[in-house]
Amino acid sequence: MMEYIFFSDSISRRFAEFAQVLGIPCQERRDKMGLIIAVPEDLDDLVANRLETYYAHLLDEQADMVEETEPDLKHTTAINITLADGRPCAIRIEPAMMNRLMGCLSIDEIHQLATTIARSVENPDNRPLCQT
Repeated sequence: MMEYIFFSDSISRRFAEFAQVLGIPCQERRDKMGLIIAVPEDLDDLVANRLETYYAHLLDEQADMVEETEPDLKHTTAINITLADGRPCAIRIEPAMMNRLMGCLSIDEIHQLATTIARSVENPDNRPLCQT
């Protein structure tokens, strides 16, 4: 499943409605990050591109809404992980990069990637790749 995250009920509803118009079934759930709408991964390329384009448009609207209501708030994203010693850590990522990541990875996969990178930084393995 491809997952799309939203922070506004009205915007997530619009996305789900658009997906339904395209004939795409959706699964909706709420988690600690926001509202998640999941769609099948095996979409026709044309339909998938239309959905991605609409999602990007809605993300821009969402950012504009936040800027209007909280003008001093900076638009930023982060992945929260727990380091090996138990300390929490927020890995800040530029919103544009996060949008690109979310276009091809689920939230769980992004979290797993960030955790793997953090573990590698905490415990470097400098052996040649062919020896790992």
